[in-house]
Amino acid sequence: MKIVSIAPFLFSASLAFPWLRPDAQLSDFRRGMEAIKNDPETSQLIRDLWHQQQKEKREFFENRDTGAYEDVDSLHVEKRQTASGCMSHPLKDFLPTNITGLKKFPEAAYPYLDPKPSDQRGPCPGLNTLANHGYIKRTGIVTVAETIAASAKVFNMGADLAAFLAGGSVVFADDIPSMVYSIGGADARTNSLGVVGGSLGTETGLSGHLRFKEGDASGTRCDFYLCNGDNHNLNPSIFADFRDSARTVGGGQYNVRAITQHFANNYKRSRDTNPYFYFFPPQAALTTGAEYFHAGFFSNGTIGAGGVANEASIASFNGAKFDSSGGVTYMPEQIPPQGWYRRGYPMFLTEGIQGIITLYVGAAARLGQPLLFGANTGKAGSFTGSFSLAQFGGSGNYGGTTVKGVACALEGAVYGNFINEFNGILNAGAAALSALEVPFAQYGCPVPSGAPAVMATAPTYPGYPKPQPCKLNKMQNGYSQCAPDTNTYASFNTAKVPFCLNSPTTAAPASNPLPVPGLA
Repeated sequence: MKIVSIAPFLFSASLAFPWLRPDAQLSDFRRGMEAIKNDPETSQLIRDLWHQQQKEKREFFENRDTGAYEDVDSLHVEKRQTASGCMSHPLKDFLPTNITGLKKFPEAAYPYLDPKPSDQRGPCPGLNTLANHGYIKRTGIVTVAETIAASAKVFNMGADLAAFLAGGSVVFADDIPSMVYSIGGADARTNSLGVVGGSLGTETGLSGHLRFKEGDASGTRCDFYLCNGDNHNLNPSIFADFRDSARTVGGGQYNVRAITQHFANNYKRSRDTNPYFYFFPPQAALTTGAEYFHAGFFSNGTIGAGGVANEASIASFNGAKFDSSGGVTYMPEQIPPQGWYRRGYPMFLTEGIQGIITLYVGAAARLGQPLLFGANTGKAGSFTGSFSLAQFGGSGNYGGTTVKGVACALEGAVYGNFINEFNGILNAGAAALSALEVPFAQYGCPVPSGAPAVMATAPTYPGYPKPQPCKLNKMQNGYSQCAPDTNTYASFNTAKVPFCLNSPTTAAPASNPLPVPGLA
């Protein structure tokens, strides 16, 4: 993979800012441009992390192939109480079959603390967890560099995947010059340039609707238009459906099979009830990929190699608490207090794309509808403009398309969104190409000239993401996606009480498989 400077995640110093107002400070402008050009910390971090992770992956599979397994019980894994001093949960527990060499969490140096009212939390449970443990700033106002480092340290997220997600979060949702963003709602603490920064009107934080990673048919959050703008708190009924899918389809685990069924359910619900349902890439693809992260990152142990997507782990990372009747309430996310083992090798961007393809193909088969991409026209159930993943990514023998095909189409879709967002504001054409080069260079994609042709009708739908939402556009329901909202909780787990151990059994590795189209 070709590794280049992280500075291209942003823009070059040659940008023109025709929208600058007379009261803008030239010193602020220069400071921002220098920050864009020179970020040696992040650039070096990505290079070092990439080489380290490649070595880690090789060593994992070398050790696995020699049969270096140990029985979990022989390692005296801590068992939770089953009568008192623990939180109940509905599904039985599974133990991983292989934890040899895996890093165990939580770590004493990074204790869980309840977030303060002024701390930003948002739609991504993984980032919320990192902030609640102090791996990134507990305020939720964070940098690209610290996000990449923390995601690798705790979740073993690959450098290319982390750089793409964190860099895109800044470009589309927060402060470009300082590379700082809010993991929750809009926040003045992300604006490094005052009037200059505010003039872009794009600093929504990650909770901004359809800005980058947030989108309709989420696996744990409600659609922006269905819940009065609350697209950032855990939605109890949606998580309850996830639990039910784990019970009925996943064999008791929140594995890829369960996630596929849950995704199909959420997709149908959103499409049938949300008048402004919008499911075009890149947001739709990223939302789908984020659903795979539940099994890919939150499993106890390594997915596909003896790790288990057990309820006690998945619920803890999502902040889901169960009452005696199985109902769900929301508490702050945390690393499972009972103990949890990080996956043994990094998830790179390719595995994330395999997750997208697997969930899409599986959900389309369950729904009997291959054309999942598209949008409603302002009325619930008015879905039109549809096209398939194969039409988006090109034909191939991998679930109707190829990893490379989807990767390159995703690059083009992000590029198209970038140009649509900043056209007339920034002279950013060449820089936008560089912004995508770090994570996508490995696929040998052609130079993107815009979004794939099948997305040509996207701007005609009322749910299409609004350019400069904090400056020019209100949402159709009158709610602002630039409100300084953070998450609210029904309860807290200040004492770090673990989930109970329910009739534990050791699960077969095949019960929590890697994503493969046709699996679900």
